[in-house]
Amino acid sequence: MSYTTDNTVEMTAPQTEAAEKNTIDIFYKRSHFWGRFTLLVLIIMCFAPPLYMSFILDAHPGWGVIAAGLVGYASFIGIMWVLEPITYYPTLGVAGTYLAFLTGNIANMCLPCSSAAQKAVNAEPGSTKAEVAGVFGIAVASLTNIAVLVVMVIGGTYLITLIPPYIEGAFNFVLPSIFGAVLGQFAYKTPQYGVIALVIGMIILFSPIFSLIKIALCVALTITAILFMEKKKGNI
Repeated sequence: MSYTTDNTVEMTAPQTEAAEKNTIDIFYKRSHFWGRFTLLVLIIMCFAPPLYMSFILDAHPGWGVIAAGLVGYASFIGIMWVLEPITYYPTLGVAGTYLAFLTGNIANMCLPCSSAAQKAVNAEPGSTKAEVAGVFGIAVASLTNIAVLVVMVIGGTYLITLIPPYIEGAFNFVLPSIFGAVLGQFAYKTPQYGVIALVIGMIILFSPIFSLIKIALCVALTITAILFMEKKKGNI
């Protein structure tokens, strides 16, 4: 560390690297604390109403009914409880994963907004810069989503009656358009990987598997294929 002519501190390269590492370590530590805390609060809030109705209002449906419903639901969507955190983590990062699973709507909103924010600042996917940019993208998207939800909950029914029928049909193409845009912005840099992702996506789309796992499966297979190609090139 040295001082310049105007008495400002000039850090050496090792000192700068150490300071950056210390900053990101603090960022991760706080992300884990607040992420776990807010998720715990959310879990308690989710369980509070049914517990209140079951044991205070004496409206418990019976453990057999609850177990049957849980088994039926878990057998259909339980695989997503494992696949989603694993497949989305490389893009969302530590803080982004906590925030995305707290707000929900990951595939439709959080993941595309995180990717768009990373693209806007020219961040390399998987880097610290990309992770921080992704967090800001998810946070802004979540706040915007809450604001829109408040308006829609208050006057949504009336607004829907004003929408012409031919516009309502266009809503079916919103999600494909979002994912198409995300694919396009990454495929522009690496067209070869874009073609691979497109082929895998088309195969999974027309495969006779549960629709709920198609997105996560597509992400997992695409990541695996790209990692294999990068390893074959000697880049990893």
